[in-house]
Amino acid sequence: MVRGKAQGLLRVLMLAASVTALSVGFAHAQQAGDLETLGQRILDNPQDVDLNLSYAAAAEAAGKPRLALAAYERILINDPSNEVARRGYERLRRIIEPGYTVTRVEVGARYDTNAANSNEDFFFPVPDSTTYFAKLTVADERALGDRRWRSILNLTLEDNDELDALNYGYLGAQTGPIYYVAPHIAALPSIGIGAAMLGDELYFSEIYAALTIEGRAAGVSYWARARAGYREYEEVDPFVFGTANDNGSFVELQAGLTKPQLLLERDKLTVQPFVRWNSVDGDVFGFAPGSFTEYGVDANYNYQLTDHVQLSAGALVREREFDSFDRTDSYVSPQASIVLQRVLPCDCDVRLQYRTRDNDSTDFVSSYDAEQVTLSLAARF
Repeated sequence: MVRGKAQGLLRVLMLAASVTALSVGFAHAQQAGDLETLGQRILDNPQDVDLNLSYAAAAEAAGKPRLALAAYERILINDPSNEVARRGYERLRRIIEPGYTVTRVEVGARYDTNAANSNEDFFFPVPDSTTYFAKLTVADERALGDRRWRSILNLTLEDNDELDALNYGYLGAQTGPIYYVAPHIAALPSIGIGAAMLGDELYFSEIYAALTIEGRAAGVSYWARARAGYREYEEVDPFVFGTANDNGSFVELQAGLTKPQLLLERDKLTVQPFVRWNSVDGDVFGFAPGSFTEYGVDANYNYQLTDHVQLSAGALVREREFDSFDRTDSYVSPQASIVLQRVLPCDCDVRLQYRTRDNDSTDFVSSYDAEQVTLSLAARF
């Protein structure tokens, strides 16, 4: 009796499986038939917008995104402002586009007359020093399922030849999906973590969430980012005074705009404003001087002198107002640089930069000035 019931159940399962397979096969056949029928109609009227939109939808349903992309392209040739076609084209182009990984490495040396940012009229004279540094950035972008993802890894290492307390390291990573909210506009929510070393000891660890908007319009590329996170500082004692050993949140708003051919055919202007707020208490004498609000802009004008030589001039200007102390710092740092591009047998640039740094503080002890010269080699692969 049990055996008979088992055989009956097996027959029912086999029948259900065969019906399901037949239904799936019929659906695929119907989609293929619809696609073929629509294709024949498009041959007779390739400029019909509604017909091409139907074909694109049928091609996507049949798992043929390249055919759908071609349909959107046909629409945009005759109607570049068609919003549905533009959105579909951008979305499918990103899905079809193969994944890639870009690595950038920069190594160099930075000579600074006051790397410790000390007021030499108040403290003992601080020696000139050279900081040797290496920076690594790895950006990976690829499709995961039907969504494209971008992941970024950052590593920074710095070694000062005079002051071990200024040795610094940072390792961070972030990842998130890409949403195409409009033609030529993408939104990238992401999460990230990071940790830093200072003076060969753990300095802080952090976790954050961010939202980045990227786009281009009328020949101008732009981006904007909101980032908020939580940072935990460790107690470090590089000099007589200690740094923060507190925890707290931070928020920053950043943006960037690049306008090529501003005045000349081979120039471009880059402007990056920012606002930051930090709630972590600190020590006015240390490397985490307390909660503050900061705003400023970093602007640079670049001119491509030749195919291998680029000139740059600009300035970083910021105002920082501290909450824990009656102190406001005004920082101005103009720079000029020359970049030799692809002069070596590699995809790399040699950069020589001169920068002055002037911090005018309402707290006399915290005012300082310095000169800085940097020589570096940057390679991409």
